[in-house]
Amino acid sequence: MQQLPKSLPLDWVNIGLLATVHIVSIGGMAIYLPLHGMSWPIPLMAMVLTGLTIFSISAGYHRLFSHRTYEAHPVLRFLLLALGAGAFQNSVLAWASDHRRHHARTDTDLDPYSAERGFWYSHIGWVLRKADPDIKQTPVRDLERDPLVMWQARYYVYIATVMGVGLPVLLGFLLGDAWGGFIVGGAVRLLVSFHCTFAINSVAHLVGKQPYSDKSSARDSFLTALISMGEGYHNFHHTFPSDYRNGVRAHHFDPTKWTLRALAMVGLAKNLRRTSRATVVRARVRMDERRLPMDRLSPAARERVEQVRAAIDHALNRWNALVAQVEAIKREAGDQARKLMRALRAELREVRRELAEAYGSWQKLLRSPELIAS
Repeated sequence: MQQLPKSLPLDWVNIGLLATVHIVSIGGMAIYLPLHGMSWPIPLMAMVLTGLTIFSISAGYHRLFSHRTYEAHPVLRFLLLALGAGAFQNSVLAWASDHRRHHARTDTDLDPYSAERGFWYSHIGWVLRKADPDIKQTPVRDLERDPLVMWQARYYVYIATVMGVGLPVLLGFLLGDAWGGFIVGGAVRLLVSFHCTFAINSVAHLVGKQPYSDKSSARDSFLTALISMGEGYHNFHHTFPSDYRNGVRAHHFDPTKWTLRALAMVGLAKNLRRTSRATVVRARVRMDERRLPMDRLSPAARERVEQVRAAIDHALNRWNALVAQVEAIKREAGDQARKLMRALRAELREVRRELAEAYGSWQKLLRSPELIAS
């Protein structure tokens, strides 16, 4: 495992914060539980706050502010910024700058939490050192034009203290246990949310599969998704970072995706950006094809692969042509345009079925004994 860069000074503020959270969480629970015990409202409150904290990083810091994958109502933006500050992971300006550099320079020396430096470094080691002054920060000018973002950046320490410490203590007090609010709702919540978030930088680049691209170390893993509210489908995210989803399939565990859909239904979110199914399928098929041992297949198997691949390409080409026509028609008005749009959408549904059938045949072919044996 590669060691932390010796030339960079330690960040004693971050070290102090992380040490305090770990000591208060573990030591506090060791003292609090035997002396006081715990009634059910305190852990329930802590679980809700932990979920809101992780959601504010996933839906707010990450998908909204870093990648602009959707638009949020000012009320939702305010809540995500306030709750995100309570996660004690820096202002959204600094967080988004680091994260955009991570995507632009993944697995290189310019990646702030490069997985190439080892699990420890990408998980938490990078937080313990100050930023390299020789590396320019990635610009976030779009965020700098946002008054709410600048408000959070200006008063970050105060907002973080109120939301990260004051709120759980107040809720604990109202529930008759201020110390429980401080230790469980404050420190333990931070401990859990820290490591759940850090796991996306470490575990999600180490454990799982790469169904969409192998250009970076990012991987898809249900395990990582489970502890990070859906952020564990990291290979998809690195391949299609502008998509509001991480778990693209309906059964993928992505509570952030589901919550954003619900928020869109009540007008708190809109313009949720999605990568087209055709683009996603094309990426998966390309990765599957690269892994096929074509030189070891029998002539019959090779011919079958080529036939199914041609069927997929035909459906994808039809899809792209129809989408282009739909986009062109959207700019026109009148009965003729509406009639043509209905026809195009009907044809799109037909092509969607054609693509689903061709891709289903492709997946079945990949599981066939002849290809597996090769």
